Amino acid sequence: MKINRISLYFLLVFLFFLFNFYYRPVSSNPFMTKQYKKSTNYVNNLYVSDEYFKEKTISKDNYYIYEKLLSDVKKGKGTSKVECKKEGCSSSFMQAYKAIYLDHPELIAFKSCTWRDYKSYLDVRYDNLSQIQAYFGTRRIEREIDIVREETKEMSDKEKILFVYDYVSKRSYDHLFMFSNSNQSAYSFFTKGTSVCAGFAKASQILFQNIGIKSYLVMNEEHMWNYVEYEGKYYVFDSTMGACYIKGSEHYYDGLGKTTVGVIEGDYSSFYPPIEVTPLREVFNV
Repeated sequence: MKINRISLYFLLVFLFFLFNFYYRPVSSNPFMTKQYKKSTNYVNNLYVSDEYFKEKTISKDNYYIYEKLLSDVKKGKGTSKVECKKEGCSSSFMQAYKAIYLDHPELIAFKSCTWRDYKSYLDVRYDNLSQIQAYFGTRRIEREIDIVREETKEMSDKEKILFVYDYVSKRSYDHLFMFSNSNQSAYSFFTKGTSVCAGFAKASQILFQNIGIKSYLVMNEEHMWNYVEYEGKYYVFDSTMGACYIKGSEHYYDGLGKTTVGVIEGDYSSFYPPIEVTPLREVFNV
């Protein structure tokens, strides 16, 4: 009898855990529509992508590379073959890779890929989360975002931006595995509580959209961060900077105007709106 009671107790705890983190009903992304869900852009309910960098950085005759990569990752494929329609296929694939990285922060299953150029085709090998990990990871992230939407719904834009900065900066920077593929997505940030700049920036991008703040993902060879809009102007937002300092310290809010690599502009600088030189930290007086 005692054993049965203990078993029942653990079963109830387990069921509560499943419900709270994976199956509790949640409100949806306010920008998600039925039409978008039917489009090739759709990955999951976390984020609505306009595929801005696909349009801006890739020639239309190379769209098929972008679409092939995105489709195969969504299907959980470990390998795929990309036909090359002209010379320079490998560099075109790299452009598509970077565009997807910027366009789809919600693509939590995608860690990285490698490829070999055989001139007529590319042999691509993916390092992805399993389909089960991606499914349950998405469910859990949806519920975290729902809490954030509820907590921020009465906030001003300034309060929302500071909320996201504090929220993201509370997670730990993964110094131990900082060059690992496993911490380069929003998955590691939301499910493990640790990440590196890519995870922080992608998580920030997803959160901003879900609470009604316009933002962009930005990257260069060393780093990834965001531009965030406030009162019609765009500013540097680098939550990785916040994760490097204890809240309340002198430099904690430096990420509202500075990046950890000391630059303001990243790749594709001409495709972003003008960025304000005045730090958002000064505008907010924090």
